[in-house]
Amino acid sequence: MQNKALAARTASHLSSALALAALLAAGTAAVAGPAEEGGSYPPDRTGPYAIGHTTVVITDTSRNVDGSTPVTSSGRPLYLHLWYPTTAATTQHVRYTWNDPVYNQNPGGTVYPGLPDLPALSFTGSSSFNPVAERAPLASGRFPLLVATHGLEVAAAKNMPDTLETLASHGYLVASVEHTGDDDAFYQAFFLETYVGLSLGPDPRLTSPSVIYQRSKDVSFVIGAVLQGVVDQKTGIAFSRHIDSENIGVLGYSLGGETTLATVTGISSEGLPADRRVKAAFMGAGSNYGLLLNSADYANADIPLMFFGNDTGIAYENFNAFTHSHPKYLVDIAGFNHHTGGYQTSWCQDFHNSMVAVNPSVFPQAFINAAALSPTDIANYVFDATFYFSYTGPRELGIYNFCDGSVFKDISDAQLVSVLFGNPQILAVKNELQGSMPLEPELAIAETTRLTNWYAVSFFNKTLKHEDAASQYLTNSSANQRSNPLVHFVANCERAKAHPLDLQPGDRITFIPMGNTGYDVSVTSGATLLDPGPTRLTVGGNASVSLSYPGFSFPAPGLPEPISTLIVDENGAITSRTSADYSGVDDNGSPWYMKGQLLLSNRLTIAALMKDLDSTAAATGGGVFGYLDAANGRVIVTYAAVPATGTTELNTLQVVIYASGQIEMIVGELAATGPIYSPGILGTIGIAIGQTRASDLRKVKPISFSELRNGPPVFLPVGRDGAIYEQFYSSTGASCTSE
Repeated sequence: MQNKALAARTASHLSSALALAALLAAGTAAVAGPAEEGGSYPPDRTGPYAIGHTTVVITDTSRNVDGSTPVTSSGRPLYLHLWYPTTAATTQHVRYTWNDPVYNQNPGGTVYPGLPDLPALSFTGSSSFNPVAERAPLASGRFPLLVATHGLEVAAAKNMPDTLETLASHGYLVASVEHTGDDDAFYQAFFLETYVGLSLGPDPRLTSPSVIYQRSKDVSFVIGAVLQGVVDQKTGIAFSRHIDSENIGVLGYSLGGETTLATVTGISSEGLPADRRVKAAFMGAGSNYGLLLNSADYANADIPLMFFGNDTGIAYENFNAFTHSHPKYLVDIAGFNHHTGGYQTSWCQDFHNSMVAVNPSVFPQAFINAAALSPTDIANYVFDATFYFSYTGPRELGIYNFCDGSVFKDISDAQLVSVLFGNPQILAVKNELQGSMPLEPELAIAETTRLTNWYAVSFFNKTLKHEDAASQYLTNSSANQRSNPLVHFVANCERAKAHPLDLQPGDRITFIPMGNTGYDVSVTSGATLLDPGPTRLTVGGNASVSLSYPGFSFPAPGLPEPISTLIVDENGAITSRTSADYSGVDDNGSPWYMKGQLLLSNRLTIAALMKDLDSTAAATGGGVFGYLDAANGRVIVTYAAVPATGTTELNTLQVVIYASGQIEMIVGELAATGPIYSPGILGTIGIAIGQTRASDLRKVKPISFSELRNGPPVFLPVGRDGAIYEQFYSSTGASCTSE
């Protein structure tokens, strides 16, 4: 959810750490001034204004710190970052940190009562993508207001920061709210108190009826505070007099996407009405986690909507259910990485700048005798230890796949080992991969950021500024397809025919490598599953496990070196080099999204369903297994009786990899449902080397494995020319008859 490590994942890593501890007792130049008449400012570039920025803390006195009522406290403080149009020319860049003053400037809990006194992070923040003038005067004119809401346990300045700057340059006042009790500062305080044992004071989490309810209340409060001049009084800048109050928008990323949607649909189950002041909403990469919203809520939205990026449970299943929203758009991006897509250019900067500040001696001492250490050193350490490698371990793809190898400059081996809680495997992985970084050039952060800018600016220009020229960027024209090859664009109605599962129990799909270009592929019926072996892999909670056996490797067409390490993901993906990113957050958005995950990853991927599976809910004796069958020169990975998340129907599929490079997939049983939040995404099966170029993505077509059943082998290419895969899905939910 564009979040810090989830508690279960962190606890898993931390338990190993504590056991060890016990043993040890740039962007473009600003344009100063509005456009000349007839000037053209493409939406994926900065607009006619320079960019101003300021920050402020405002307090909602109608709620307590945790959002609860009745009020028995001084209120709920909220930290805002504001970007806005200015005519003050600047070539300077500003720094955005992770610190939140309501936590980090709260000595003894006296400034913001009811919140902890959290040690501030001392590392240099990320630089703004564009030149930004701090506290510059606001440009003359009237501007639409946009309120931005961040992902789970993130920060206001790390929520699509490049896009928020770009929107300001196009003439928008953008207020990004930090959700007290659900931001990174809250999480840091929680970790430091729970696992390190520091005494920081109260650290309330957002309370009932739900986190999204309280977040939406934050958004509505910020709209009112800006319109009523509260922000003017705090900043000394007369924002309220320059706001076009009839044209207000909301945008958010990840959990902020759901916050955005709930703000304009309301939450009927919790009695939250829609905020009718909002006239357009942009949901980035997340809209209905936990299935909080229902069909009545969807129908309650009556304003233009844009769903951008992989959007769990909405982008494919329920887009058509928003029957009263006109226009509405779906911008589905193949292979879009959830985490880096939200942080944008701050991602790699913050990794480097935070890591060089880590004092490696903090581990394991922080978990033994924290009082002997500097609180700032502990805070810097915990930030990294619970972030970049905490999702899937030393082969976490976020850094290797999207950052340049220079990101490791000045970071010592000791620092790397310490943030992985003493696991030295990270050094071997770094030495293996650093020279090839970034590993996913077709999905570069720069490109997904450009797409975010393109669609956010165009959408708001059309719906809030009512600019006819913006419409040209919001079509599925061949020109736009050439400009944006990663995008599957839908306006108003998603039409998709079903492609049901037709593989049968006992089907064996065999891939025999033929030179360096492809495989002979055959499908035979009547196969029986092999012994899965005794080793159950610990992959619960969307984790992955690396399998490497002395003396075992196998070749794959199109790859220069044999593969000796397999990364087995809980969610039906076996990859090389780095872990898959098909968690419950990044999975099941749409067939187009999963196609990108398979074809553009620049690594071997064996798709063994590639949907959100829950191995912890496997039937008795089931789970994910992996072992080396040395006698037959093969590795066997078995997904045994594993349901999709939130369901009970079971999936059993076995992958057999021979030292010769031959790969077999044996079907036990396949459930005709995806996870509960996206039941129409049934799975993806096949093999790809991941070397397809984005510009060729539309040319690569799936095959039908069932049509090969009991026939002769067929040669099929892989590499840049294609992949061998099939996707299974139901038709899109609601009809488009009312559109």
